[in-house]
Formats: sequence, structure tokens, C-alpha cells
Amino acid sequence: MFPITSAALFLYISAFFITSIQTVEPCSVPLFNGNDLSGWHEIGGGKWSVEKGSIVGETGNGTDGWLTTDRVYSNFILDLKFKAEDRGNSGIQFRSHIIDGEMYGYQVECDPTSWELTGGVYENRKRGWLAKPKRSCEHNVKQNAWNSIRIKVIDKHIQTYLNGVLMVDLYDDNATRGAIALQVHSGVLPQVKIRWKDILIRELDHGPSWEPLFNGKTLAGWKEYGREKWYVEDGWIVGKAVTDKYGYLGTERQFSNFEICMTFLAEGTGNSGCFFRSFLEGVDITGVQAEIDPTPGNHTGGLYESSHDGRGWIAQPDELGNKVMGGVGTQNVLRFVTKGNRMVTYVNGWKTVDVIDDKQKNTNGVIALQLHSGGRAVMRWKDIYVNSLD
Repeated sequence: MFPITSAALFLYISAFFITSIQTVEPCSVPLFNGNDLSGWHEIGGGKWSVEKGSIVGETGNGTDGWLTTDRVYSNFILDLKFKAEDRGNSGIQFRSHIIDGEMYGYQVECDPTSWELTGGVYENRKRGWLAKPKRSCEHNVKQNAWNSIRIKVIDKHIQTYLNGVLMVDLYDDNATRGAIALQVHSGVLPQVKIRWKDILIRELDHGPSWEPLFNGKTLAGWKEYGREKWYVEDGWIVGKAVTDKYGYLGTERQFSNFEICMTFLAEGTGNSGCFFRSFLEGVDITGVQAEIDPTPGNHTGGLYESSHDGRGWIAQPDELGNKVMGGVGTQNVLRFVTKGNRMVTYVNGWKTVDVIDDKQKNTNGVIALQLHSGGRAVMRWKDIYVNSLD
């Protein structure tokens, strides 16, 4: 046996740990515990139960029914198995939203009367079919047996697999996060009876090109404008109005083309926003803001231009877009993209505004969190990440 030197042992151990670190991936976790419907809630008219380690969805009062996750998800890989025991239509919603009791969002089709559509992607209550499976995939489903489905979603990229075969590969940016839900389709005949089991999800990060703008501990990289109070508490940036004037917390860096994502929470009723491609002189700002108003229905996610000759509202959410934000005391997620003359905003994953604007005053500038004048705003922000698109 050859003697092992200290240097050789060090190199061996280092190589082992480096290899281990490089191969670590997020782990899949169960969305269904096999015993009860903890972590899920029912919407609409289906009947839901647990039998022999599987979720059973059946026709109820004839209206659409969903079993919906309590949590929402953005980027992920979802694996599950299903078996249809009757001829009624079903599906799997993802990045979806319930508004006034109706389900909106992406759905992967599971249709035992038309198996050639199973695995296709349909947008419920909006644009309809986005992508149907390739003709060569029509007969990939197993009848009267368990089938596996994988849904892989990373930013705009959506892929579905049926029994290991790629069915749909598309890019779409109409939603960035939302609930996952199992569906029982409306109608009394043919009835729906479908089983689901082995439901596992692996959540994925934004990706290596995203970087944090807030370190969770200090205001390093940010600059205060005005006399309002800014500080860090429990991993949040807190902005508190102490006068009746405007206040801003702006980045020291400037940005041009980028996308940004942040979580916000309003503790008061005062208006707020996030400016971009902006310039500040004291508390006088020139730029466009994505609106944040803690009163539901007041255009959160809309785009507003401020300056001495600003245009005011550039675009506002429609009626549905005005209903996706929670009110005072709830966490919400704002995301927006600006590239060239296109600006897109999302509130809690719902696309609220998508405009082409050739009249912007600036092509770059700082990002700035706002406290509106009036002295009523108490705002929190965290998980602020930016992705350069230059």
C-alpha cells in the first residue's frame, strides 16, 4: 500500500466536496401526503376524497370544480400520476388565479374521450388552446392505467411530458406564478372520476443571471431621498412616512433593460410604487413607476409617469387585473419587465399591463421605492431581485 501524504489527502477531500456541491439540486417534496387533503382547498362543484393513497376527483353538482393548493408557485418541476376511471374531462392548472370563484390560468389537459389532447396546454377562461401535442404523441397515453405527467416551468418556458415523452414545448409570458389545481370539468355526462397520486414538486430558483438588490440586513447599495424613515427589520426594507412629503429609497446603480421581482406588504393605507429608469433631485423624480396601492381596485401594477411635465397614467390594469392584489397586511409580489419600449407588469403572477411606449423620457436610470405624500404610508419590501436584459 502506498502512503497517503497530507497534501494528497487534502486534494482528495477537496475534490470530493467540490463534486458534491456541484451536483446538489433542489429536492422534490410531496404536495399530497397520501392520507388527507392537508395543503389543499376545494373551489367550485367537484367532489374530492382520499382513497387508498390517492386523491379522487368526481363530478359533483355539474359545475367546474378544483382542488387547489394553498400555496402558489412560480418556477418548478411538478410530477404526478393520474388514472381516469370514467369519461369526463379533467386537467391540471398551474400558475393560476381564482377571481370571483372562477379559475384563470394555464391548464395541462387530461381528457379520456380525446386522448390526443392530453398533455396539451390550454389557458382557462382566457385565450384557449396555446399548444396541442404533436400528432406523433397522440397514442402515448395508457387507458385504464396509471399515467405520469411532468410539468416543467422556468420563467417563460413551459414543457409537458406524458409518460416520459415530451408533448408540448412553448414560451409564454402571460403569468409568472399562481396556484396549482386539479380539475373536475363541468357537466353531468360523461361523469368525471379521476385519481391522482405521487404528487411531487421541485421548486426552482430564478436562475444564475438574477442578483439580489437587497442583502436582507442593511441598506447597502441604496440611497435615501427626503426625510421619511427607512430601515431594515426582520429581513424587510421598511419605509415609514413621518412627514406629509414624498420619500424615496433609490438604488446607487442605474439600470436600462431588466426585469425585477419583489415582495411587498402595506401596513397602512398610503399609496406607494416602484420607479424605474428614473432620476431624482431631492424628492423631485422623473421616470415611470409601477403603482402600488394597498386598496384593492386602485390600479396596482399600472404604469404612471412622473415629472414636471409627466403624462400621468400610461396604462392601468383591467377589471380582472384590479382584483388580484391582497389588501393591507397581506404579502404581494410585484414583477415588471422593461426592455426597449416595451413595459410589462405582473401582480401576484397575473399580467396586469403590457404596453409599447415610445414616449419614455429616459432609457436608463435608478430603481426607487416610493412613499407617497400624505403621511399615511408604511411599506415593507423584501426578496428584491433583478435580471439584466442588456
